[in-house]
Amino acid sequence: MLTLAACAAPSVGVMGGRSGSTVVGAYAFDVNFKGSQAEAYRSNIVLRPKASEVFAAGVTAIEQISGCRVAPNSVRGDVAMVQAEILC
Repeated sequence: MLTLAACAAPSVGVMGGRSGSTVVGAYAFDVNFKGSQAEAYRSNIVLRPKASEVFAAGVTAIEQISGCRVAPNSVRGDVAMVQAEILC
């Protein structure tokens, strides 16, 4: 379990920023954001999640928690972590 908790640790770019948790559809996320950077870590187990669904849900999670819009064409990551630039 300790290994899983370490995976949700914020990266250097968002360390010391604000955070929150939310559920979007079938996906639960822990979101960290600071300045113009945000990260959404998927925190639940889903068998073979679809990348397109995770990315869409991650964007929604980032926008819900940060209160900012995700910048177009800034989304990157994988089915475990979605990163994006935010416009506040």
